Amino acid sequence: MNANEHYVSQVLLRKFTTDGHLQRYRVKENKWKRVSPKKVFSEHGYNQLLINGQVDHTLEQAFSKVETPLPKTFAALEQAANSTSTELSPEVFENLCWYCAFIKRISPFAKAAAPVDFVMQLDKDLEQGRDEILREVMQFPEYAIQFFRKEHAQGKKIIIHSQNFLQSVYRIQFRRSYGDAYNMFRNNTKWTICESPIEMPISDVALTEIPVTTHNAILYGLPIGPKLLLKGQLTLGNQVSSSQTTVNGGLLTTEQAELWFEAICLSAVDELASKEIIPDVSAARARAKVKGIAFTKIVNPDAAMKAGRENFTADFGLIAVSPEEYVKFIHSFIQPPNK
Repeated sequence: MNANEHYVSQVLLRKFTTDGHLQRYRVKENKWKRVSPKKVFSEHGYNQLLINGQVDHTLEQAFSKVETPLPKTFAALEQAANSTSTELSPEVFENLCWYCAFIKRISPFAKAAAPVDFVMQLDKDLEQGRDEILREVMQFPEYAIQFFRKEHAQGKKIIIHSQNFLQSVYRIQFRRSYGDAYNMFRNNTKWTICESPIEMPISDVALTEIPVTTHNAILYGLPIGPKLLLKGQLTLGNQVSSSQTTVNGGLLTTEQAELWFEAICLSAVDELASKEIIPDVSAARARAKVKGIAFTKIVNPDAAMKAGRENFTADFGLIAVSPEEYVKFIHSFIQPPNK
């Protein structure tokens, strides 16, 4: 119980080391420290679920299975950077997509936002006349389902009403969403492995997400080395599924590299890691904001990091509230970004 669990793999972090160590930046303290990868992007009991004193390690075990083939996957990507286009083996390509799905869904941001994702999806489902969450996930009896349907139809919103529920709802949201994330990365995302003219850091969110309105797309960026950025492009709207396993090779311009560098710095919730000390992270974060990049604010990052060590002993209940209370609930976890 309470083992040190990583949400970004050490096999990836070692790509940023010199003599077995890397540089870690703490956002709150605005300080750098040379540390082992074992001490970066991890927390005791991060992925465990503690219910009535019983520990569930299934999420950590599943993540470990995805991590095992990563050296082969990263080696294939490094080689693909030297070619215009490379067709990866299905095993390598799928491992890449599973890994991106995992780090997207177990990041500190995903955990902190899990209650919000849950109640917003529940609200959407009720609007559409669906009750899968209430019936299948919550396993509520019919009378309770009809009660919440009636309350919602009268303008009420549904929120979680319990104690120490963050880790539990995080696990629920992971189970409901990581398969969809994998399918999105596997079938609808175009991947490019880019060489960078400047060294990149990696943030605790790892898979940095940037909406690009001019291209009606979302760009995902994952540094797999100081000068290698894996970039995924997901076009919004009607999706065209593809079974290809192709990764393109590319070269970032200095302007593109600087934008990704600044966005990665800004995306960090608590920590940033890099091969070398970055002289002024706060300035890089400020430049990203000037360029229009913004990330939703986590209200209490510490609570999200420690949620796995909270013993969940109560029922996972719901309550109908006014729209104003619903917004208050959402803003107790995440808030619009600081401009």
